[in-house]
Amino acid sequence: TNQRLTTLALASANRDPQRFDDPDALDVRRPTIGHVAFGHGIHHCLGAPLARIELQVAFSALLDAFPAMRLAVAPEDLRWLTSTIIRGLRSLPIRLNG
Repeated sequence: TNQRLTTLALASANRDPQRFDDPDALDVRRPTIGHVAFGHGIHHCLGAPLARIELQVAFSALLDAFPAMRLAVAPEDLRWLTSTIIRGLRSLPIRLNG
């Protein structure tokens, strides 16, 4: 048979520089239109609106409690997971008081 296996690299989703300006930068003001973080179409996550609200509440509370919160290391020293499934940090060292 003449079969081919195709895989989707989820770690690459939303990181296309032709589609998103500076795709590797965290920009909380970036428009949410066009990303696939919560799936797409009939497979879109039902909990997406709740997740967005939870993040807004959590980050607001953190920044209110620790307004001087900063990274404890240089951004280039952050260590990323090696995975084709998910893109994420191994750890996120922070200083709460600047």
